[in-house]
Amino acid sequence: MTLAAYRQAALALFYLLAVIHPAGGTIDPADGCEYWVAPPPAGNDKNPGTANRPWATLQQANKKVPDKHCTVWFRPGVYKGVNRLNRRFETPTTFAAVIPYRAVLTGLDSVLTISGAKNVTLTGFDIRHSGPGAAPLLIAIDGSDEGWAEYVKLRNNLIHDSYNNDLLKVYNLARFITIENNIFYNQGPPEEHLDINSVTDVVIQDNIFFNAYEASGRPNHNQSKQFIVIKDSNGAADGLVGSRRVTVRRNIFLNWQGQDDETFIQVGLDGKPYFEAQDIRIENNLLIGNSNNRVGAAFGVRGARNVHFVNNTVVGDLPALAYATRVTITEQNPKNRNITFYNNIWSDPTGTMGSGLDGEPNEFADGDPDESLNLVLDRNLYWNGPSPIPGGDLFSPLKDDKRRIVRDPRLAARQKNLVLPLWVPGKGFLSGRKSIRAEFVRLAKQYGEIPQSSPAVNKADASLAPRLDLLKRRRDCRPDLGALEFQFASPCKARTFRELWRN
Repeated sequence: MTLAAYRQAALALFYLLAVIHPAGGTIDPADGCEYWVAPPPAGNDKNPGTANRPWATLQQANKKVPDKHCTVWFRPGVYKGVNRLNRRFETPTTFAAVIPYRAVLTGLDSVLTISGAKNVTLTGFDIRHSGPGAAPLLIAIDGSDEGWAEYVKLRNNLIHDSYNNDLLKVYNLARFITIENNIFYNQGPPEEHLDINSVTDVVIQDNIFFNAYEASGRPNHNQSKQFIVIKDSNGAADGLVGSRRVTVRRNIFLNWQGQDDETFIQVGLDGKPYFEAQDIRIENNLLIGNSNNRVGAAFGVRGARNVHFVNNTVVGDLPALAYATRVTITEQNPKNRNITFYNNIWSDPTGTMGSGLDGEPNEFADGDPDESLNLVLDRNLYWNGPSPIPGGDLFSPLKDDKRRIVRDPRLAARQKNLVLPLWVPGKGFLSGRKSIRAEFVRLAKQYGEIPQSSPAVNKADASLAPRLDLLKRRRDCRPDLGALEFQFASPCKARTFRELWRN
């Protein structure tokens, strides 16, 4: 064997061994169907895609990989240019980085477009624009003339630094989309992290959302918008009116750097004459108010129906126009219907709940109650440090929540020195962790965990509580308020919680 051949064989063995236990979890290709991609010069699209002779691009892998439960492995390196997936696989097909976050998809165009594709998973990539002057959208998922974009998963990716428009837009003719265990930060002002727009059956779970423009060498002008917006901008033009059945669960939001009248999560936005979103669940999320930048509210609704905000924890100073929520309509919106808030914790230990930055009066919730039908606030915990719980135009906890608890939930008191979940190439996260999941667990336990002595323990309405908590631990038969469960001594079987579509 020549020296060159020996080196090639050793390199192939190294990557094959890395596949067995890649950081962030194993991937087990069915029937041993594996193909390979590497940056040039090792990769070449004229190659057969083997470990010794890999392809060079995602484009070629999309075209050539057999439709038989295959995994395409990407070696570390930078992959520049447009990456388009449009193939409708009949079997689940995975495109994965061998070493998570070491395969970088980048460029000045829309870096990743998934148009009309079916049965595809992308996992372990670092996806980002290469700098200013980029075309709109970092990642886009939509349908095509061939059909819906469906059964698509984005898992365990770093998705950051769009220089033009959203980090991820899921829109027109997309369904059965799962976005899980990713980190999102630094969208293009004035847009969102996720624009979920005229789609059905989308699950957004186990992700971290934050902004840190300065960490990427970018100025923060406080011009970005929501972390997540769920809406429908085009009415019946695509055959679907209103985004439907969208679940946002078990996510962490922090370090707001957006406009001072926007929200972390917004359902409905554009003032359309129809319900822009319906059948939406926001549950088991942790929203951390560690930033000095003012926000409109933690959560907003505008022109939507059947929206349920359940077992979430909102904690920290969170300078805001209204601490908890804004429920409004605008332009041609119909009245909101069936907007409910159950089993949540809202805790501002500083006593400035909803006071903004300039000494404005405290306000818990903003909006006109005449603009909503069946607006329910029930069985939540409130804490405003040394100050009274404020009311608001929309509703008042002390009047409208008949089963309220007003006590200190005993969450972490300080968020100001929070270590952001920033990835340092070649080193790991600033905290020393090596995976997105490890960062997620760190933040969840540090800022969302309640002690056994918390008044939130055993106080949730069990008929409404999700089966799992923020860390995917089963809730017990007497569940706790907020996103994280303390006790697990007597886990319950699935309850009738209308029912398990969100779990």
